Amino acid sequence: MLNIRRWYLYDFANSFASSVIIFYFPLLLAEGGASDTWIGISAAISTVILLIFYPALGHKADRSQRTLMKYMRVSSVIMVFTLFAIGFLTNTFLENYTYAMLFTLCFLYILFQTSFQGSYVFYSSFMQHFKEIGYNKDKISGLGMGLGQLGNAVSIGVMGAFVVGSSLVLYSLSGKSLALVLGGTIFIVLAIPFLIQKSEEGHVQAKSSEATFSLKEFLRKVFLDKKVFYYLLGYMLVADSVSTLQIYLTLYLKNVFGFTEKMSSIGGAVSLGMLFITCMVFGFFAYKITNRNKMLVIGGSVYIIAFLLFGFAPNTPLYAYLSLIFAGFAYGLFFPLARSLYSDIIPKEAQAEYFSSFIIFERAATITGPLLWVVVFWLLSEYPTEFRYRTNVIILAFIAMIGIYYIKKAHAMVRVEIH
Repeated sequence: MLNIRRWYLYDFANSFASSVIIFYFPLLLAEGGASDTWIGISAAISTVILLIFYPALGHKADRSQRTLMKYMRVSSVIMVFTLFAIGFLTNTFLENYTYAMLFTLCFLYILFQTSFQGSYVFYSSFMQHFKEIGYNKDKISGLGMGLGQLGNAVSIGVMGAFVVGSSLVLYSLSGKSLALVLGGTIFIVLAIPFLIQKSEEGHVQAKSSEATFSLKEFLRKVFLDKKVFYYLLGYMLVADSVSTLQIYLTLYLKNVFGFTEKMSSIGGAVSLGMLFITCMVFGFFAYKITNRNKMLVIGGSVYIIAFLLFGFAPNTPLYAYLSLIFAGFAYGLFFPLARSLYSDIIPKEAQAEYFSSFIIFERAATITGPLLWVVVFWLLSEYPTEFRYRTNVIILAFIAMIGIYYIKKAHAMVRVEIH
């Protein structure tokens, strides 16, 4: 039987890998003379790869815990390799990257994103297993995400204060390049207790393994099941706003609020700290929630308000910090419950397979969002840079509104089925 404490630890651990990529990779590309388009296209390619391969891998992984753990181990090793490779390459070549260098870095970024998101597919599917042995799934999701965000906060706080914002040099590495390598190292060290567990071969989902997987058939099932499709569409639109802002956050803070790299790290740590507190409180009191669907809609609505505050806030650091704190609170209300509720509406015997669609729709946001950001930025090219950034954030708020509408529509269909 898998140890739930080690499951929580993995959520905490992988945050050290993902946070350094989110915060420092865009800045490394910008320092090398690359435009925002490189990030947007790379994110889009990683989503296409997820669409092609991960539903089939999820279908296969639903057969046993052993297969799930095998895929998680492979994904974790690839994540560490890519972080080390990006760290050493950017440290060696510094600025003014050639096209060959940019293509190499973006390839490694794509490899990291597909592995990281893939591990999330397999990791999240374990929630159903823990529910079957007596754990509250909302509590698991909330506490797991809370510890993950604590990892993000610790990572960004430590890296910003003692690595990126200092003269520390280790093995000839320094600054953001060193942060990537340290993030990968801390991740794998903390993840080992979970990854070395012996899983149960007996946890078999027979229905999932009866037929050969067909991507076309799987997509047809998802699109024909309206409650699943509307839920995924709504979640995708909300995630679209979040993922896009995460990609461009450091650039937004720099160009709108005049943040330095150290200030961005502090802002990220403060926001993630609030997110951690919210997730932990949610996790401990999840069993008291009587209307989970209503709570999800409230959380999404609060997130929309956070985007509007961020878009209209005066361009002084204090208001930026306050907006980031509020955004962390909103994130903590919405996303833990979104993951848990999705696990309830999909087939119990195909959790990993269907969670791949959850991740694919979430990652599809990294195609539409960044591309829309680039288009808006180009259309407003004659306007001041600050206005272009703020307009994009306000547009993201309206996208999230549409997403909340479809989530409500999906839950209305679930209520009809129950009654």
